[in-house]
This record gives sequence, structure tokens and C-alpha cells, in this order.
Amino acid sequence: MAKMHRGALVSATLAGLLVLGGCASSGSGDMSGTSGGGTSANNGSGGSGNSGGTGGSTTTASTTPTGDIANKGGGVLTATGSAISSLGTTVGGSNVPGASGLGNVVDNVGNTVSALGTGVQSGLGSMGTNPNPVGTTVSSTGNVVTQVGNTVNATGGLLSSLGTGPLQPLAPVTTPVGGAVSQVGQAVANAGGTLGTALSTGPVEQVTQQLSSTVVPLTSQVTTTTQTLGNATGLGAPATNLLQTVGGTVANVGTSLTGTNAPVVSNLGGVVSATGNTVAALGGAVSTPGGSTSGSPLAPITNALGGATGGSNPLGALTGALGGATGGGTGSNPLAPVTSALGGAAAGGSNPAAGVTAPVGSLLTGVGSSLTSTGATTPLAPVTGVVGGAVGSVGGALGGTPHH
Repeated sequence: MAKMHRGALVSATLAGLLVLGGCASSGSGDMSGTSGGGTSANNGSGGSGNSGGTGGSTTTASTTPTGDIANKGGGVLTATGSAISSLGTTVGGSNVPGASGLGNVVDNVGNTVSALGTGVQSGLGSMGTNPNPVGTTVSSTGNVVTQVGNTVNATGGLLSSLGTGPLQPLAPVTTPVGGAVSQVGQAVANAGGTLGTALSTGPVEQVTQQLSSTVVPLTSQVTTTTQTLGNATGLGAPATNLLQTVGGTVANVGTSLTGTNAPVVSNLGGVVSATGNTVAALGGAVSTPGGSTSGSPLAPITNALGGATGGSNPLGALTGALGGATGGGTGSNPLAPVTSALGGAAAGGSNPAAGVTAPVGSLLTGVGSSLTSTGATTPLAPVTGVVGGAVGSVGGALGGTPHH
């Protein structure tokens, strides 16, 4: 009998361990929060934290350079709104008649500016992680309108308060006027809620989703182009370092202002710091980390056009018609007589246009040589060298004499 109880106990213990082991190794680990109008960057599935288990991988999305700039720019608005609200608190705390109502108005003005900044940060500022950044920012307009209504409502309260204390004789005028203004403000605030719902659902949401699907790839292509050009010319890294250095310095000044704890001045510290962070973020749009380059600086644009050799390229008809100018056969190229005549200048043949192209070619080669030599001692040497070489090559193709 004792053996049976012992066997049952062992079996139960093993079963419990198996159950616990299964829970530890097969946890979903879902961290996909949906706050801010977009999905969280942490959507990994797999083992749970400290209890072990070797679950699946975690995919982390990143904000695009344009989104980072927009996020930092929205931070400037948010910090500005916070500074205004703090000023309102200071004003409201004074003993001047009507100061409380005035402080409330100023505070609500700050809340309105902050709401605008928050909308930019949570929407356009999250491009790359938010599936509909345009929609998030557009729908945040409802909150902005609500805050505007609250400001109008507070203004009505300020007007009503002017008819109290020493200004009691004004009450017959200020009270009804203030009440009317407050009613308007309340109506506007209520309309803001309705507007926010309308802008975040239905047809409007579909439109903003389409806009996001267009805007995000477009801004990514533009920043990729500027980064590649910056790396190719050698100017990207210095420009990035300069922007980040200046931005960091400005941000540090803001931190110092905040640390003074002086009225009004310390509240501006956040604005200055946010401005510095925005300047530093601009550096990410002119070069990539490490300054590595690959391919043509204009590759993002040519790829977007489907390639420069036809195919789905909307300029395919034009590039095909001018194909003879790139070394192909004359074929049906309508400019073949011209390109053939100019081609003879480079080969030294009996080109009938040589008398015209050779002087032009010599001029271009001279300009190219001057650009290269003059710019060699300047910070723009990488640019002048490339441009000078290109101009000289065109001049040589037209029969110009190289200059040394």
C-alpha cells in the first residue's frame, strides 16, 4: 500500500514538472501593445523572461530618419506647451485680481500646443514603427480642437471673474458675456471628441492609410538618396558631426537652464534642449553610420523609376529613343545622325561637325581641369574633383584637347 502511495506521489510530481516545463518553454511572450495609434516594436513570440525556455526571435522595428526628425520636432512643440502651462501656473498663483482666471487660460493654451506636439510625435514621429503615421497625426487634431475649446471655456471663466471683488459693478456685463463664451468653448471641446472619432475611423482612416503607404516609402527614398550622396562626396560625415555637435551643445545649454530652477527661465530649458535634439537628428539625414557607400548615389531614384534602361521605367520611351547616344547602334534612333556626327569627333574621324565641337570640347576640358586643380586645396575637393572630371570627359568626347 505504501508503495502504491509512493508511486502515485512520484507520478504526480513528474506530471507537475512536465506541466511547468511546458509553460516555461511555450509561452507566447506577446508584447504587442497598441498605444499611440501604432503597434509596438516588440512583437516577438517565444520563451518567457526569467523562467528559461528558448523561444522564437524578437523583431524590433526602427523609426526612419525622417520619423526621428519629426519626433524631435514634435518634442519642441510639447516642451513649448509645457513651458507655457508652467507660466500659467505661476501667473495663477499670484495675488493679483483675476490672476487665477488668467493663469487658467494660459495653462490651457500650453495644453493646446502640447497636444499638437504629441500628435506629431505619436504619428509622423513614429514613421517606421506606426502602420498609419499620417492617420495618427490627423486624428490627433480632435484632441487639439478639444484643448482649444477648453481654452475658450477658460476665457469665459476669466471674463466672469472680472465682475467680482473691486470690479463688482461690472458683473451685469461680464457675467453673461463670460457665461456665453464658456458655452461656446464647451461646444467646441465636445466637437473635438466627435472630430477625433471621425478622423480615426471609416473613409478618413482609409485615405490616411493610403497616404501613409505613399509618404513613408517616399521619405525613406529621399533620405536614402541624401545619405548616399553625403557618403559618396565625403561631406556627409562632417555635416553629421557638425549638426550633432551643435545640437548636443544646445541641448546641454537647455539642461543647464533647467537646472537653475529660476522662474520662467528654467521652464525654457526643456524647449532649448528639445531644439538641440532636433538639430542633432538632422544629421541622420545626410549620412549613414560609418559613412559606407555602395553603388550609384542616385540608385534610390533610378530604382524607383524602374531602372534607366527601360522596362517599367516611365522614361523608358525617352531613354530608348536616345539609346544611340550611349554607344548603341543607330537602329531607329531619331537622333542617330546627330550622335553619329558627334561620335566622330571623339574618334578623330572626318566628322562634319568637328569644327564646331572641338572648340567647345577644349573649353570644357579647360573648365574641368580648373575645377579639379582649384578645388584640390579646399574642403570641397571631393566634389570639385568629381565634377571637374566629368566636365573634362565631356569635353574630351567632343574633341577637346586635354589640359594639364
